[in-house]
Amino acid sequence: MGERIKGFLFSPTKTFDVSKEDTLGNAVIYFITLLMICAVLSSIVGWSVFRYGVTMAFLIFLLGILSVFIGGLWAHMWVYLFGGRKGVTQTLKALLYGATPGCVLGWIPIVGIIAVLWGFIVQIVGIRQLQEMPTIKAVLVLAIAISIPLSVPFAATGTWRLGFTVESGSMKPNMHPGDLIIVVAPHRTSIETYEEGKMLDHSSFNEYGDVIIYRPNGLYSATPIIHRAMYWVETGEKMPGGKPAPHEGYITKGDNNPGYDQQSLGVDTVNGRVSVEPVKPEWVVAVAKVRVPYLGYPSLILKDTTQKIKGFIS
Repeated sequence: MGERIKGFLFSPTKTFDVSKEDTLGNAVIYFITLLMICAVLSSIVGWSVFRYGVTMAFLIFLLGILSVFIGGLWAHMWVYLFGGRKGVTQTLKALLYGATPGCVLGWIPIVGIIAVLWGFIVQIVGIRQLQEMPTIKAVLVLAIAISIPLSVPFAATGTWRLGFTVESGSMKPNMHPGDLIIVVAPHRTSIETYEEGKMLDHSSFNEYGDVIIYRPNGLYSATPIIHRAMYWVETGEKMPGGKPAPHEGYITKGDNNPGYDQQSLGVDTVNGRVSVEPVKPEWVVAVAKVRVPYLGYPSLILKDTTQKIKGFIS
């Protein structure tokens, strides 16, 4: 198996050629073995950072199985349309064997991103060799198979970024760290505040009003905040804490927080940071719609590891 892994990593053309007679069962066993190893190693990383190792392993294993088989059937439709006639088994084998870089290196933060891209290249080689197609057609098959699932959600939601990861407990019990929040672009929906929600009987995530994702004070360098829009203030109107609003916007609050985000203005002398101003509509990045538990953990692990590496370098 070691030689097979080495071959798909560094000599995919030759290795796929000698794999043409492999059964689908051989490829499935190979893939599941590597995926299980990847899931276990990822769970160790997940446990060291967030204490959710078992959950991480289960998600990686489940999503890996679903993506390669459902994705394989989807990709084979395009293989057939572009002239591939060697059968769906060869397409599935191309994707199963082509997942080698992602399974072997995907558990390593940052390196995993490169491994996934590398895996796409190996899968293109696999489709070309096993389906005996020209390289350009193999590239088009994978490009179309990937781009359509990405573009359809964009057409439906109006944003390329379909989800945001919850990073803190400020929205408990309605959102938890590691949850992936599926969103829609603000221009595709209306934003109802908590006050409006009470009058209109409109709720989201078990409370009145909508949860918005916004950039504090409009800063692109700041991490977007996922909090509930509580009410709207006009310029000069009193905000929480009694100070006049410097401009119109939403007053926001985490469901689990004791106070509003805009409790006071000016410099926070305790924490050494500038308080959040009322949220202008143009600062709203998205509106939260659906919560998917645990799917955001890979993003949190990647961010945490990146910060640790930056801290080590500096």
